[in-house]
Amino acid sequence: MLNNVPASLANLLEHPGKVYPTVVAVTLIAVVVVIILHLILALLGGRAPRARKRFNWWEKLVYLGALASVSVLGVTSFYTVLRFGGMHGWWLFAHMFGAGALTAVLPLAALTWCGASRFGQSGPQAGDAAYVPRFFWLPRVMFWLFLVAGLGVMLTMLVSMLPLFGTEGLEILLDIHRYAGLLAVVALLIHFYCVLLQRAQLR
Repeated sequence: MLNNVPASLANLLEHPGKVYPTVVAVTLIAVVVVIILHLILALLGGRAPRARKRFNWWEKLVYLGALASVSVLGVTSFYTVLRFGGMHGWWLFAHMFGAGALTAVLPLAALTWCGASRFGQSGPQAGDAAYVPRFFWLPRVMFWLFLVAGLGVMLTMLVSMLPLFGTEGLEILLDIHRYAGLLAVVALLIHFYCVLLQRAQLR
């Protein structure tokens, strides 16, 4: 089995579009399994009460908007790719609707959550022994990955609408769009899991 790994990686690099359905299935299953295993370990480890600042109504609205738009994009993309091999009809229409929502939500998410997600925070609160950061390290990493991947998703589609690329160039942009979308979904899924962990005071 290990002997097939180099061949699989070579196939991924040479034909990223063809192996995309397999990558989606393996990635999503792996993420779900890791989350379940981590949750079991967190439950066995017991609660760790920490007084973190709660979300206000605007932060909740922006976060729910990000979750909703990415959920629409993920379902319409992954389901159609795995079931039909491509996107068309009402599935494509719903995907475009989700894309418009993400275009509006992503800048708001960046402005709303970048302060709480930055590394190396300083100031009187950070020096206080009782101070607990809004997020621990993993959701911070996932937040920035989500922003970068989301920006890649948007830019590849916007650039592909310009008369700058031929067929081969558009196929490359589509592959980048697909894999950036997969990264955005995984990053936000893990971020949401981390938020739930914090709310349950398991982290």
